[in-house]
Amino acid sequence: MTTESGAEPDAERLRSAVSDQPRPPRPSALSASLTFGWRALLKIKHVPEQLFDVTVFPVMFLLLFTYLFGGALAGSTSAYLQELLPGILAMTVVFITIYTGITLNDDVDEGVFDRFRTLPIWQPAVIVGALLGDAVRYTIASTIVIALGLILGFRPDGGAVGVLSAVALLLVFSFSLSWIWTALGFVMRSPESLMATSMLVLFPLTFVSNVFVDPATMP
Repeated sequence: MTTESGAEPDAERLRSAVSDQPRPPRPSALSASLTFGWRALLKIKHVPEQLFDVTVFPVMFLLLFTYLFGGALAGSTSAYLQELLPGILAMTVVFITIYTGITLNDDVDEGVFDRFRTLPIWQPAVIVGALLGDAVRYTIASTIVIALGLILGFRPDGGAVGVLSAVALLLVFSFSLSWIWTALGFVMRSPESLMATSMLVLFPLTFVSNVFVDPATMP
């Protein structure tokens, strides 16, 4: 009798803990992607140091190259700024794309990605959401570089429409490029190896491009 009477309250507590409501529907691909995109933005909230490469480095590079090399390379800093700023804008956003692969590599290493794979969601949402979250970082970096350039005297020939079109094209290109680092994030053993590989690719391409000097002046 004691066993039966003791089992009944346990059964009642179990029934009260189990919901008798219908199972919630599976989230759509868009909803799941936006959720993981929001997760990527929350990481910035908890670790704001992640924005250093979005805010500090673009400002440092733009000021450094404009006022240190502008007079020697273009005759005046104002003339050099007109050529330099679009290149710095592209370089900044392209280098930020590496961060996507690094964060996914961390998730894989810590086992977080395996937990996400067990969820009843559209599986690519984890990757797409991370890329969408990083698109916000690209937008912030672009805004900072353009705003600082306008303060320093940059005047785009295409006007506001041309600037917005250029930023939109850059965001699409960066979103596409980040898929490469995302793929490498799944196969590299550590974030350090991914960083080294990406720098080995991007640095030579950056310095042989027309970001800093006219290619016609190169040997």
